[in-house]
Amino acid sequence: MSEKNPVETKSSALPHNGAISDAATITRLLLEHRSALMAYILAAVRNHADADDIFQESSLAIATSFSQLRDESGFLPWAREIARRRILAHVRKNKHLLLIDDELLDQLSQAAARIDQQDLQRKESQHSVLRTCLEQLPTESRRLIAMRYDQPTPPVESIARQFGRSLQGTYALLKRIRLVLRDCVDNKLSQEGDL
Repeated sequence: MSEKNPVETKSSALPHNGAISDAATITRLLLEHRSALMAYILAAVRNHADADDIFQESSLAIATSFSQLRDESGFLPWAREIARRRILAHVRKNKHLLLIDDELLDQLSQAAARIDQQDLQRKESQHSVLRTCLEQLPTESRRLIAMRYDQPTPPVESIARQFGRSLQGTYALLKRIRLVLRDCVDNKLSQEGDL
């Protein structure tokens, strides 16, 4: 595959401070991608109890080797490969299980990777459209949105003072701007869909 490998090799290991190692991040990513991983595992073993066992084994392996992951964006393909190895190990250990053959499991992995790529392209398209819509806003509206959503986010009261507006007026203006952005994004995405 032409995908960039999100896992370090021993020869190209990142320094410890460059690796992702936060337990909260591991938990968040596992929860975020649980459905996709379970669907993949279940498609391979077709038994909920075995799929749950394999998911648990995979989760433990993911947590144990999480420092090898270079970038959160590569989590799902990396975790899916760990799950694939756990599926094969589980089937070898439990001879009574019927597994789809290796070629079909590889095809399943490739199909999942294509879906991941399509999702990534869709998200990139949405971000691009949002940037375009933000650029079309009046300068004051762009400044207000930037102040509200840039990190660190100041309290709305502080933003209202800086813009010389009441708190309720600032909330109302933010709501109107969000509606304008939503309509702009929806229109542009529907136009892209028509192409």
